[in-house]
Amino acid sequence: MPYDPRPVSEGGNAGIGETFSREAPPGKFRLVCVDTFDGGDWVQGDFDTIEAAMAEAKKHNTEMMRIYVYDDTGRCLDGMGTF
Repeated sequence: MPYDPRPVSEGGNAGIGETFSREAPPGKFRLVCVDTFDGGDWVQGDFDTIEAAMAEAKKHNTEMMRIYVYDDTGRCLDGMGTF
């Protein structure tokens, strides 16, 4: 599918804010991946510690991928990857 950063409700590929939230469950850290080729995004997982979330992020740090770590308030704590 070609790159389309619009929300899924508008026919695009971006699900954040519509099909899932940036906010992790209370006391956890959420890892969100974005495929920069097609604009699709997803929750890779929720983790008990930021260290565990960052270790998982490093495993998925590949070309054409952006990875973000959010806390339980939806605040972005870190990001990595390339466009």
